[in-house]
Amino acid sequence: MTMSIKHIFLFALPLALIACGGEDKPVADEPRMIEARTRIRAKEDSLFENRAFDRRTAQGMVDVYKAYAAAYPVDSMAPEYLFRAAGTLKSMGDAEQAIKLYDRISEQYPGWRRRVDVLYMKALTLDDDLDRDGEAKTIYQQVMYEYPEHPFARDAKAMIENLGLSDEELIEKFKRMNEAQEAATPAQ
Repeated sequence: MTMSIKHIFLFALPLALIACGGEDKPVADEPRMIEARTRIRAKEDSLFENRAFDRRTAQGMVDVYKAYAAAYPVDSMAPEYLFRAAGTLKSMGDAEQAIKLYDRISEQYPGWRRRVDVLYMKALTLDDDLDRDGEAKTIYQQVMYEYPEHPFARDAKAMIENLGLSDEELIEKFKRMNEAQEAATPAQ
């Protein structure tokens, strides 16, 4: 199976978003909660230090994230861990399960500070992994409407413009754009 340019980018995006997630303080300093977070951090370190992607370890990580959110649903890290689980599932090629988690986060944590990330990743998953362009367009439009100043709003607009284009068509489009930009730039 060959990976396209779009697939390589889309595999790296969830990992980058996971890395940028940061940590919130626990709702309570419950020792079991802190111990669970420590175990999660150790599992994440183990998963990400290996150069080869281990599907079984990744699935174990998803299970741990989901178990934490089930055990501590009001903790500030619950939506973060569900988001990480969704990104891991997307990377594993289980887009349907990733969509279910993105929906769960939206329903259970509508005021979460990273809601725009959830919406954008859901649209991206619908678009790239499931070829459900109509649904993806609706979510991209929601990102643009609800978060007009966020960088993802600009990205969502570009994604809508490219919906349905094959990798070859995208490459050709970008070549034409580069050629037009070079032609418009005065020679020095």
